[in-house]
This record gives sequence, structure tokens and C-alpha cells, in this order.
Amino acid sequence: MEKQPRDLRRDGALVLVGLAGLVALSVSVPADSVTGTAEFLRGALLGGFVSVMAAGVFRAPDWRAARLLVVVAAGVALGAVAVLL
Repeated sequence: MEKQPRDLRRDGALVLVGLAGLVALSVSVPADSVTGTAEFLRGALLGGFVSVMAAGVFRAPDWRAARLLVVVAAGVALGAVAVLL
């Protein structure tokens, strides 16, 4: 993954947003759901927050960070649904 120059404000903000999102997700969305829709949403949010945090840690350019967000969120969401099957 190509890196861009270190920008402490941008990278720190991405890590903090990802971490705050993970904490909010664990508090607000219940982990034991009966339907697949809630698991799909929880998986998508989990993947999105992890990828935002990873974009800050690995200093990904903006276009690559957006692509990473979509791909990881979709993958974790589909994985969460696949576990239910």
C-alpha cells in the first residue's frame, strides 16, 4: 500500500473516528440478533470503522482509503451473514 507523508491531524482523526465508532457500535447495537439484517448492518459498520482506523494507521491516500472502506465493510457484512447460515 502506498503511503503519503505523515499528517498527524488527519491520521490521528481517522484512528480516533474508527476507535470511537467501534466503541459506539459495541455499546449501541446488540451482538445477539435473531434476524440477518441486524447482523449485516453490524458487520458493515464494524468493517467500516476498522478500515477507517487502518487508513489512519497505514497513511493511505484518500482515494485508497475510500476504496478500502467499501471493500472491507462489504466483506465483513457478508461474512457476518454467512456465519448465520
